[in-house]
Amino acid sequence: MTDIGSSNGARATTTDHTGLQELRKRRIALLFERIITHNELHLADEVFAEDFHWPQFDLHGPDGVRTWVTDFRAAFPDVLDTVQEQVAEGDVVITRVRVIGTQSGEFRGLPPSGRRADFTAVGIDRFRGDKVVERTALFDFVDLMRQLGHTRLDLPGVA
Repeated sequence: MTDIGSSNGARATTTDHTGLQELRKRRIALLFERIITHNELHLADEVFAEDFHWPQFDLHGPDGVRTWVTDFRAAFPDVLDTVQEQVAEGDVVITRVRVIGTQSGEFRGLPPSGRRADFTAVGIDRFRGDKVVERTALFDFVDLMRQLGHTRLDLPGVA
């Protein structure tokens, strides 16, 4: 049996696999539709384990998620993330998200463009119980650059 908390303070329990999978999908929807879109950073504690790791950005714990969201929202303050599709299998949830926003700040080395982008991202989140312990995010960076009007990206050399 897994004890499940929610953002409104209510608690429930689930003993079936389907219930846990649905809960996990809802937790990831919270990331996109509330933590990122509405800047509800306090909800990161509800979704991410203390030992969470995001290897792409070397971020750790709920504070690492808050750091990433703060930086992303500085680049795209009007961001709107909408979950399009989710699949849960075993301890993994895969989520396809539509992301819309205007680049008003620096993003991954790209200077502000003032242009609006509409792109798809895919998140792969691994859970332990009802909390995310590891995440990978994928999107077409070249397409995003084109939409934002960027034609060049200087990459650091490999050591």
